[in-house]
Amino acid sequence: MRLKEADKKGFTLAEALVALVIIGLLASLLLGKLFVNTIKQQTVAQLQKTNNILGQAFKKTEVLNGFHQYWDFPSGLSQTSTNMFFDDYLKNDLVLMEDCKNKTTDECEYKFKELNGSEKTLESLWRRFYLNDGMFVAMQTNGSENNKVIYFYVDVNGKKFSNTVGKDIFLFEYWVQNSAHPDYEGKLLPRGHEYSREDLISGQTDSCSKSASGNYCGALIVKDNWKISDDYPW
Repeated sequence: MRLKEADKKGFTLAEALVALVIIGLLASLLLGKLFVNTIKQQTVAQLQKTNNILGQAFKKTEVLNGFHQYWDFPSGLSQTSTNMFFDDYLKNDLVLMEDCKNKTTDECEYKFKELNGSEKTLESLWRRFYLNDGMFVAMQTNGSENNKVIYFYVDVNGKKFSNTVGKDIFLFEYWVQNSAHPDYEGKLLPRGHEYSREDLISGQTDSCSKSASGNYCGALIVKDNWKISDDYPW
């Protein structure tokens, strides 16, 4: 009788297997969450690093070529003008692993996705290069009489994964001249920096939302003190 009562208090084999499966699922979920959090932290660290590299390059070129107001900035939007500016003002202040120039084949071809899943291919207008740590950067100049800006696409881990805006691709801009907002001039800023947090995650075309392009995701990370918050559309 005592043995039978003791047996009743123990787990059956089926119950033990169910318990092990549940423990395994919980452990898997926990490890998956830890892995995602690690990727997020690495992404922010790489984003900060790229921001520092490009920011320092502009500071160096100001030392060598004078303040940005006096740069010979090209007018219009063209492959030639972008190349001339990069070669004259930025190339010597960056350590490059490869300069693709405007090549769109082999390792210099760049296809990516926006956050909403739309597939894109980087056009030849963009000057593209790899930094010495493998980061991929594409830039384009656009100048008019009163506004002169340089746009950047930055893939913080090169072509490794996932080549998606808001996950490893972020957009920056450097204003050489901005007649409406002179306080933007001479600064490397994430695309969408001028908007409130609510605007950055709203349903706008460029917002940091899974229904939009994700072009403002870098600005959201910066606004959240360089971190990926819980409501970030990862």
